Amino acid sequence: MSVPSQPGPGDDGIPAWGRKLTVVCPACGVATHRYRTMHYDGVNVYRPQAGPDPARVVGGGEPEVEVAWIALIPGDYPARFFTADEVYHLAGGIAWPGPHHRDYGNAKIVHDVCCPGLHRTQPVTSQGAGELWRAMRLRLARSSRPNH
Repeated sequence: MSVPSQPGPGDDGIPAWGRKLTVVCPACGVATHRYRTMHYDGVNVYRPQAGPDPARVVGGGEPEVEVAWIALIPGDYPARFFTADEVYHLAGGIAWPGPHHRDYGNAKIVHDVCCPGLHRTQPVTSQGAGELWRAMRLRLARSSRPNH
């Protein structure tokens, strides 16, 4: 299952290159951090229009890079409890797919995989997504209770 990148909150709300943007998830109300991300072709450069040989661009010229935004849950989580498409790492303010070897097993998690507003029942994609879904539901339930 591939996690699609989320569109940004609008051109006016998009920060300068590499700065995080804290946005409340419209589905559940939990604060997320939105980062720029691009489709990675495996050769340490971003070329979304690359052909079968990703080191060479079809047509001879560099295409414009297609920028997307992705919502990540604040904090670091053990990458081993999540599937490969649920984890990202940050480098230079950009969200890169997968964990980073310098993060010692920790990773950033895509909000959509465990958002209680998007999933009516507990996600079964990974142990970590299920646990985060339960934790966020409990947090939302506690915050919606009237104060006594």
